[in-house]
Order: sequence, then structure tokens, then C-alpha cells
Amino acid sequence: MTVPIPFDFLQQIVMFIYMYLNRFSTSVEKKGDDYIVNYEDNTHYGHCIYKNMQLTGNKKPIRQSILLMTHCQMGGIIDSINNETPLTEKDHEGLSKEIREHSYNVLTSYLSGQTEDND
Repeated sequence: MTVPIPFDFLQQIVMFIYMYLNRFSTSVEKKGDDYIVNYEDNTHYGHCIYKNMQLTGNKKPIRQSILLMTHCQMGGIIDSINNETPLTEKDHEGLSKEIREHSYNVLTSYLSGQTEDND
């Protein structure tokens, strides 16, 4: 029998994990066409790599710029979180999603700052 998990409980878990990601210092560096979002504390390191791609529509010549995550190595960061608060398999799934969202938000925030500096 599966017991549904209340939505507010899931929200608390997400906020808890986000809180853990926010405790790591983050930086963004550009290498060629890639943007690397780095996470670190004194003993753990992880990174996610994004590629900025330009796509053109098939029917309309509309160009879009997208950020595609091509690589993510966050084992050290996940180990750090797991050591502080043991994670279940379900927590790992949520953490994986949060890492994608958090790293994307860090990158888009960085890029919007770069755009403002150019204005």
C-alpha cells in the first residue's frame, strides 16, 4: 500500500535541500562555449557544465538561445549533504532535481548580471 506524502511535507524537503545548496559558495566561469557553475566549501567540490546554444525554428526564422546542461559532477556536494543529514533514495531524486534548478538559477543570475554590465 502506498501512502501519499502531503504536499507541504515535500515542500519542506525541497526547502531543506535548497538550504543545503545555498550554504555552498558558488561561482560561474566561462570556458569557450561552456559555462561552469562551481559549488564548494572547505572540503567538498562539485560543478555543472552548461552550453549556450542558438536554435532557429523550422517554420519561422526565430532564433532562441538555450542553456543545455551537458555534464554535472556533484558527488562531493551530495556526500557532504548526506553526511550532515542522511538522505533516502527518494531524497536523492529530489536533490538531483534541485541541483539542476539551483545551478540553472545561479547561471541565469550570473548572465543577467553580465547583460546589465554591458548596458
